[in-house]
Amino acid sequence: MFSSSLKIMVMVGSMISGTIGSVHNLRIDKDSRLLYRIESFCFVNGGLVEMEISEYHSNNEEVRSGFILRKALSESSAQQELEESLEQNSCLLDYDDKKTKEIIEMRKGSNEERNAGDSGMNKKIKKKYQVESKHDAGLYSLIFAQCPSSTGGSSGRGDITATAISYKLMAKFQNPGPRYLSACDSKLPQVFAFFFVCYLLLCFGWFYLLFSAICSHLTNAQTKMSRNNNIRVHTIHWFMGILLIFKIMAMLSQSMRYFYIDKTGQGEGWEFVYYVFASLKGISLFIVILLIGTGWSLVKPYLNSKEKQIIAIVLCLQIIDNIALIFFDQTAPGSQSWLTWRDILHIVDILCCAAVLFPIIWSIRHLRQASQLSDDGTTKNLHNIQKLTLFRQFYILVVSYIYFTRIIVFLLAATLPFDKLWLRYIFSEFATFTFYLITGIKFRPREHNPYLPLKRSNPDDDDSLNTPNLDKGGGDDQGKDNQQFEKQHNFLPPSSSSDNFLDAEYGVGSTSSSS
Repeated sequence: MFSSSLKIMVMVGSMISGTIGSVHNLRIDKDSRLLYRIESFCFVNGGLVEMEISEYHSNNEEVRSGFILRKALSESSAQQELEESLEQNSCLLDYDDKKTKEIIEMRKGSNEERNAGDSGMNKKIKKKYQVESKHDAGLYSLIFAQCPSSTGGSSGRGDITATAISYKLMAKFQNPGPRYLSACDSKLPQVFAFFFVCYLLLCFGWFYLLFSAICSHLTNAQTKMSRNNNIRVHTIHWFMGILLIFKIMAMLSQSMRYFYIDKTGQGEGWEFVYYVFASLKGISLFIVILLIGTGWSLVKPYLNSKEKQIIAIVLCLQIIDNIALIFFDQTAPGSQSWLTWRDILHIVDILCCAAVLFPIIWSIRHLRQASQLSDDGTTKNLHNIQKLTLFRQFYILVVSYIYFTRIIVFLLAATLPFDKLWLRYIFSEFATFTFYLITGIKFRPREHNPYLPLKRSNPDDDDSLNTPNLDKGGGDDQGKDNQQFEKQHNFLPPSSSSDNFLDAEYGVGSTSSSS
């Protein structure tokens, strides 16, 4: 599955050549949209935008169309202006306010003040605009609009019928230096470098904890100490470490990517490195959450059919999500496919977030039923309650992480002023780092972990290794009922091979258990 994802990413990466850094080569072919944003960029004093328009063609020469460079307070306000213009049937080409900084009208016979100086439609039109004062610095949007001819009203769209328009646009955005990274994102190389160091320290601490647990286990084995005092490292712990490695490499490549975009306008190959590790990180994150939620490796050595189906679905969705991420990130907002890939990215991400919650809910339900069946105040029932509490905490943690990174951060980004837009990445990465840290603390290898099963001295209690740890006290009938409950919920290992896994995973010798 990982190799297939990488092959698809290589093919996708080789096909994309539209948007690289702050240099955009956009080709629009027979697009009938009335109004859309091509790109946004934050300029400081001395910032410069260079545009070259060629191969312009319109099926209706009576329709006015052109490019507008407008200033906005935030991304949400810029989008609101476009929506209001569409609702009110107003034409942005006729706006003459302080927000409108430049208009290039692509129509024969338009006056020279609003044209690039060339009335020919087949020739290249070049235009430059420079921010000349600190007052003019801010967030700018390059917009394309089409409106009816002047007979339809000087400030309205009239009854305009959408016309298919084609053109090729080369746009270069830069700030003094030259620096090709938007002023809104100028701090991103340092932000991602900082989180790279944070995750690196977290990774060192995690692997130190794992190897310390292994050394402690070996020492206890040599001194023949009680196995109940061992700190055991399980397979899921190594998966969590691998996830940290992928996250570290994603942060490093993201930092280098923005660093080179700022200096040269291009990512210098770091885009591909970032997409590889970001995809591996995304897949690993959802798989680790799923495995922890099912209790795999920690309390049972197998996955039932429903859990396997959920994992397979999430893997497929993540491959689609990663492809959508590449197209979404490498195409300008003005391209015809940008909105489609954006919607695919959001829908698939929501589906993945919803899918990872099901195994946690199932585990909570099973543990609640187990604690009710063995409600006798024994030590085993207390551990079932502890596991139930831990699952509930993990569920709340996952829901909070998804809600904050998918909704709250989006709302904050829509309302932040242009010079503070980089804070959205800090909010998102800080929430992710906190999620990783708390998850690692709760499920780290440790003695008497309430998430782990306990070994019993009575060989007849072999079923205590399964989840939930149901008490067989109360007579033969009660024991049969508990066994039947375990079988119905797929808690018993499907074959004797699971017993061997338990022996290797938990250090528990095989016992003479009845079927």
